[in-house]
Amino acid sequence: MQIRRSVFILMLFVITVSHAGVISMASYPWIKVHYTGTANVFNTTCDMLSRDDPFYYAQGDTTGFIKVMEYVPDANEGTLYSILFSMGESGDAHYLFYREGAFDQPAFILFCDHLYFSGDGVIVAKGIMNEMFERSRKYELKNGTVREIPQPFYGVDLHSYATRDFNVYGNKRQRHVVTSVKKGEDVHVLLAEFKDPYSHYLIRTESGLTGWIRVEKGIWVDETPIKDLYYHGD
Repeated sequence: MQIRRSVFILMLFVITVSHAGVISMASYPWIKVHYTGTANVFNTTCDMLSRDDPFYYAQGDTTGFIKVMEYVPDANEGTLYSILFSMGESGDAHYLFYREGAFDQPAFILFCDHLYFSGDGVIVAKGIMNEMFERSRKYELKNGTVREIPQPFYGVDLHSYATRDFNVYGNKRQRHVVTSVKKGEDVHVLLAEFKDPYSHYLIRTESGLTGWIRVEKGIWVDETPIKDLYYHGD
C-alpha cells in the first residue's frame, strides 16, 4: 500500500503536463468534481474498496461515504489528500479531506455540492444546500488548512419573477426608490453582498433598471418576494 502511494506521489511530480478532468459522483451523477492535474480516481463507496485501503468500510463509520480520489490540490506544496464525499443527513453534501498518513480524522471539511480544483491550492466550492442561492466560495489551501478568499460580491445569476409587489432601491439603506416591481414581473438577481449574513441583493428589472432589495437570509419559500430566492435547508 505504501509503495503504491509513493509511486503515485512520484507521478505527480514527474508528469508536468496538466490535464483537466471531471468526476461525476457515483450514485449522484449531477454532482461534479472538476480538477486540473493528475489524480488517482476511485469514485466508489468505501465498502467496495480494497481491504488494505485505510477507508475500507471496516475502518470506522464510512459505509455511507464515497472515496472520490487521491490528489495533490497544491502541486507546489505537494501534500497528498484522500478526498471522501458524503450526502450526509438531510442532503447536507460535504467533502472530507484526509492528509496522507493521517486517516483518523479529516484535516478539513467543505460543505457543498461541487468542487473545482486548479492544482495550485485554490479550491472553489459551489452549492445551494443551506444557502439562499447556489453560492460559489473561493478557498486557499495552505499547510492543511483552508481559508475563504473574500470576493467583492457573490454571483447569483437567478432569472426568476416577483411573487408579490416590492420596491427597488438605489442603495442598501433603502432611502431612494428606483422603481417598483409588480407581482409576476420578471427579475434577474445579479449578485449578493459578501458579508454574512448577506441580505442585500442587486437585481435588474424587466425594464432593465437595477437596484437593491433586502431579503432576510433565513426566509422560507412561501415568504420570499422572488421565486427560488429562499433558504434551501431545514
